[in-house]
Amino acid sequence: MSITSDFLIENNCLTKYSGCDKDIVIPTGVTAIGSHAFKGRESLTSVTIPEGVTSIGAGAFFDCRSLKSITIPESVTYIGCEAFLDCVSLTSITLPKSVSYSHVFHCRNDLTGG
Repeated sequence: MSITSDFLIENNCLTKYSGCDKDIVIPTGVTAIGSHAFKGRESLTSVTIPEGVTSIGAGAFFDCRSLKSITIPESVTYIGCEAFLDCVSLTSITLPKSVSYSHVFHCRNDLTGG
């Protein structure tokens, strides 16, 4: 279970995660995940994003090499470039149908939205 104090949230935007939990549930009330917010969190294995989040910044999960699963709600309408770059363990992802994915995974042809 994630500890709320591990999240730096400014104006409802999660800008940095500093905890060491493997399974993260982003707090309710967050409406955006900033660029590189989880960058390099190599022990991270799963992330659940709550309904109400509308955007995920560029490289938000860059180099989260152990990330295996992520759930992204239908409220997300924007996912930045290479948001999941170098997430080499990512095998399970739930994505909104309304977002274009061509730039999100960068060299991951085995993952699709929907």
